[in-house]
Amino acid sequence: MNYIYYLFIITLIFIIYIEYSVGGILFRPNGMGVMSMNISSMINFLIHPLKSLFLWNKNLLDTNYIFVIIISSLFYLIYYYVRRR
Repeated sequence: MNYIYYLFIITLIFIIYIEYSVGGILFRPNGMGVMSMNISSMINFLIHPLKSLFLWNKNLLDTNYIFVIIISSLFYLIYYYVRRR
């Protein structure tokens, strides 16, 4: 599997998980009270661990996109290395 494709799938799964567990990150009510997609809020949530230590708490690591990408990349590299042997 291509690494970029793998990261894309991990990101989609992470966004679905965050919307389920935290809620109100991607889909939230707008000024008229209608539920709408807020992509800028999701992007800010994804990069928030780069600006703040709050999501680096051990209880919140499952909602930390940077941590999830690092762990997923390690799994990918280990799988790729083992598969090549």
